[in-house]
Amino acid sequence: MSQSVVYADLKFAAGSPSTVPDEDDNPYENVLPGPVTLESSPVHSPRQGHVPTGLLAASLLLILLVAIMALGVSYWQVTRSLRDASRNHTAEQGRLSQELSTREQSLEQTQLELAWARGELQRAWHEGNTSQLELERLNTELGNVMEVLGKMEKEMQEVQGKLNNSERTVSSLRACVNTECCPSGWVLYRTKCLFISLEFNTWRDSYSECERKSAKLLAQG
Repeated sequence: MSQSVVYADLKFAAGSPSTVPDEDDNPYENVLPGPVTLESSPVHSPRQGHVPTGLLAASLLLILLVAIMALGVSYWQVTRSLRDASRNHTAEQGRLSQELSTREQSLEQTQLELAWARGELQRAWHEGNTSQLELERLNTELGNVMEVLGKMEKEMQEVQGKLNNSERTVSSLRACVNTECCPSGWVLYRTKCLFISLEFNTWRDSYSECERKSAKLLAQG
């Protein structure tokens, strides 16, 4: 409930105006209003509607269609991902197989090279042992050769001594020939005169020839 203020008409006094206004001389008169009744407007409640069954079925069908499309898209994406993953897996498997084959070939080549190096090492070791044995054999042969060479040097010294003696003998024979100490055709050998016959005779004929020349045959029968 509310109250309203109503103003009355102006009221003028007959006498002279005073300096202090009186309460009765107030040009405005306050009038207390009476109670004012307000009529309440009727409240309208919302009207309840009814949804048709066809529209509800169409909505459900649309929702189902959207769900099916979403599932189809998801299935297509998953299928594509699986196909890509399978393709990548196949490519990776092929690459790994090729790399494994290359590694196996490299390993076989390395094993062959290792076997060849082992064979070369054994051959070199065998050749080294053979060379050592050959060196020892050559050293032994060299020692034998040096020993033989020493013997030959001794023999050469002996031969050289004999040659010197022969030269001295020849020199003495030449001196004897020059001084005619032996008969003509005879040579001096160790203070003896020798006759060297150039004829081939029997021992008996040679012995008889020596007796005829007053000599002795050196080769006794």
